Amino acid sequence: MGEEFRVTLLGEFTIEYGNSIISDQTNRSKKVWTLMEYIIVHRKRFITQDELIELLWSESNSRDPINTLKVLMHRVRAALDELDFDNSRRMILYRNGAYGWNQDYKCITDADEFQRLIYESELETEDVSRKISLLLQAESLYKGHFLQKKASESWVIPIGTFYRSLYNRVVADLAKLLFEHKKYEQLSAICQKAILLEPYEEQLYIYFIQVLICTGHLEKALDLYHHVADLFMKELGITPSEEFLALYKDVVRTIKTPEMNLEVIKNKLDESKDEIGSVYCEYEFFKLVYHLESKNIGRTGVTSNLCLISVVDKNAISIPTSRVLNRAMDALRTTIQYNIRGGDAFARYSVNQYLIILSNTTDETSNMVAQRLLKAFRTEFPNINIILNYSIQQITPSSDRFR
Repeated sequence: MGEEFRVTLLGEFTIEYGNSIISDQTNRSKKVWTLMEYIIVHRKRFITQDELIELLWSESNSRDPINTLKVLMHRVRAALDELDFDNSRRMILYRNGAYGWNQDYKCITDADEFQRLIYESELETEDVSRKISLLLQAESLYKGHFLQKKASESWVIPIGTFYRSLYNRVVADLAKLLFEHKKYEQLSAICQKAILLEPYEEQLYIYFIQVLICTGHLEKALDLYHHVADLFMKELGITPSEEFLALYKDVVRTIKTPEMNLEVIKNKLDESKDEIGSVYCEYEFFKLVYHLESKNIGRTGVTSNLCLISVVDKNAISIPTSRVLNRAMDALRTTIQYNIRGGDAFARYSVNQYLIILSNTTDETSNMVAQRLLKAFRTEFPNINIILNYSIQQITPSSDRFR
């Protein structure tokens, strides 16, 4: 018959015919959309009533599930009527106890087109411009994850995972090619879109920071690194990889422009003396401070201590829920910042812990500092229902080979 329907599955679900379109953004029953989506995704076969009943009502004990399915199918066909297609009632057929898409009507999906473009790009080994063009077309089709509103449903998860892996591969291939051809503006836009879709995919941030470095935006690159390090610690309880850390170190090494006037340098250093509070730093930098402190006490003979403060739930057994933990860790950082000596360094060690270097302290004074921190936290944040535990360990002196 030559009738053609265009369907989007990547992101928002839509069916388009001519100038008419229906979308899962409209206010219809979730099951209506689920049934329509499932039939279209599996449009090359007929689906038994039992399979659809299991899909839609696996946890309910309907007295007449077949009739309930018929009623729901009637509602699906009513939704398809809005496409202004004369034979909309024949778009989904019933045959021998099963439902299926009418093969007389061509159904073109963005997901199929996405795969086709990727396949063509892999076959293209000579014309780099065409390869980039094919990958850019594929990337532009990926408006969101597969059936985004249903992403947590069991039948969607494996299909969604497949398309996400394809998308990440497209971004990786484009990053390599666009870097080689110095198309930084295009790559920047691709990275920003990808980060919105995959906020915990570290490699995407690496690409974006590399773009910022190549375009001279070093301060923005540094800010992004700190944002990601904080995000990953808060949400995942992990620190950046060695590759990401190496990129950070490269930025730090190059971010300062040469300055020949020592007086100017000294004035900039003097400005930092007025900063309030102790020194919060990334854990990698904290390790350097720790080793310097260890060498210092090895030379001077004074004692310094390491303090670990942990946030646990009110039963003092496990880590609190994410929402409570994030609030508590932010509050604890503020408490530490303004209740230990200026110049003392501290860092986030894990998802629920901070480490503090208490310079030139005895065991007794270190315990007093820790108790003061706990009291200050309770005074400032009485409504955060958690428990703070702490432990103190004396820093081991390290011999200085240049001594």
